[in-house]
Amino acid sequence: MNGGIVVHITSGEVSDWQMALRNLVNLVGDESVSTPPERMQVVVNGPAVRFLLASSPEASKIAQMVKADVDINVCSNSLARFGYEIEDMTEGVTPVPSGVAEVLRAQKAGKNYLKLP
Repeated sequence: MNGGIVVHITSGEVSDWQMALRNLVNLVGDESVSTPPERMQVVVNGPAVRFLLASSPEASKIAQMVKADVDINVCSNSLARFGYEIEDMTEGVTPVPSGVAEVLRAQKAGKNYLKLP
């Protein structure tokens, strides 16, 4: 996979988020597909942005992903829509103006697209 992968997560359901995280771990661990963490980009928009909050039960998992060099992007439009600030997010999460536009940019740059719930 020459351009890496962009993973798009939008669901605000806890079970969907947990499944998405499991899928990401499985993807990194599958040696038959080259997906080193530093070539992975996760774009989160819609109600799923709440899982990136520093106060979220998932914050430690997000921090581990950031530490492993996964690029975690949060949609600024969604932050505004749901009343959050970038300062509310887990350290290392970076804002992008529009989550869907970022996904398109990543695809145009040659990243493979994976939509998780």
